[in-house]
Amino acid sequence: MQLDRKQWTAVLSVIIVDAVISALIVLSLVPMWSEPNNDLLVPYLSLYMAPLPALALLLLPAVFLLRTGWKDKMGTGALLLPLRLALAYEFLHGGMEKLLDTTYLSSPGLIALAAASAPSEWVRAVMSVLLQNYAAFLLLIAVGELLVGLSMLVGGFTRLGALGGVLLQWTFLFLLGWLSVSTFGINFVGSIAFLAIGMLQAGRYIGIDQVIGPRLDKSGNRVLRFIGWWT
Repeated sequence: MQLDRKQWTAVLSVIIVDAVISALIVLSLVPMWSEPNNDLLVPYLSLYMAPLPALALLLLPAVFLLRTGWKDKMGTGALLLPLRLALAYEFLHGGMEKLLDTTYLSSPGLIALAAASAPSEWVRAVMSVLLQNYAAFLLLIAVGELLVGLSMLVGGFTRLGALGGVLLQWTFLFLLGWLSVSTFGINFVGSIAFLAIGMLQAGRYIGIDQVIGPRLDKSGNRVLRFIGWWT
């Protein structure tokens, strides 16, 4: 395949930028990921999950730069792939870490704190109700994070997964956003990211939805078309 000047520039730029990012990852993040967490059933969970955020970091400039040389082959959907994988990492890692943590369900933690000291009366009321059966709520959060992460990773029923992500982020935002500006901010930004993923059907680019979505859309069955809307 013969490349023109713009395409050669794009390829070389990707190599240089990704080499720099790879060096930064190895020097800055790998030492942290390599530290075991002995509270988990899988102490090296962060290390095993490390390839996913690294891939998202490397794909972001790669997709953007390559699109300048191959606009006809790389649509705007390609730009959402790094975001989808980043969300997959955050929620898969969060859900697995909670489920593998031997101490996660043993204490109400922030639920008890919010029930006692949240500045909003309605938050204290909600948390007081949850406090009565906090283990079930904590388990629901962990399983929800895991399912949302899987949806983002494989690009399967991405709109449904994005809806779950928005609900989780809003739960954290409204019930725990008072803890700090950063707690509010990260969940606010995350909810916007999930909305973008869902509205633009990000799973239809290198995902299971790319295969099943169009088939469900074209089905003569209303139920199947409705199911297809969630892809």
